Amino acid sequence: MAEENVKEKEVDTPIAVSVEEMKKFGCPYCGYRSGTTSISGGGTAVWRCGECGRGCAVLAKGVAKSTVGFGDFYPELQDHPRRGIPSHGRPDEKPEGGGEFFCSRGIGLDNTPGCFVCGGGTGLYNNIAAFVQCKAAGERVVAMFKKGARLDYRDYEPDRVQVKVGACDNHKENLGVLSQLTSEGEKSIITQEMIQKAISS
Repeated sequence: MAEENVKEKEVDTPIAVSVEEMKKFGCPYCGYRSGTTSISGGGTAVWRCGECGRGCAVLAKGVAKSTVGFGDFYPELQDHPRRGIPSHGRPDEKPEGGGEFFCSRGIGLDNTPGCFVCGGGTGLYNNIAAFVQCKAAGERVVAMFKKGARLDYRDYEPDRVQVKVGACDNHKENLGVLSQLTSEGEKSIITQEMIQKAISS
């Protein structure tokens, strides 16, 4: 029983790694490269993994001890436990039946390169913002559209990639059709056929 308590304590004790090694090797526990920062200051960021959910302190260059405490504990810089194993992100997976995974956040307003039905210039349009598997998948989704779609990729969030699809007010209903078509089934997907159906509806 006492041995189990020690093991649990060891698992829960946060560690501190350098920001340089974090970029190379990802989460100290699972290697995932993306997560969230809840607090930062004095050269320390408290980071939580987006895959395994565990946290650690990430220290800026020259910082040897966390300036943020975990209770009364301030972890000191240590070698990354996964040193030498490159970090990983979301895999570039495709649905078995074709198309691409496309998880819509619903219809809102955002800047897009025109309307996916009639074109137009870049500006504020009704839009779908949808999460895709990765940057490469997002680029393939954008290529499905002749107009009105763009990739929303940020280096600091490499696994939260979105595609934005715009529609003018005259074609907002078409956008609604696209949103409905891509939300059917167990896993949301988008195909060229769905896009054409929405455009011609």
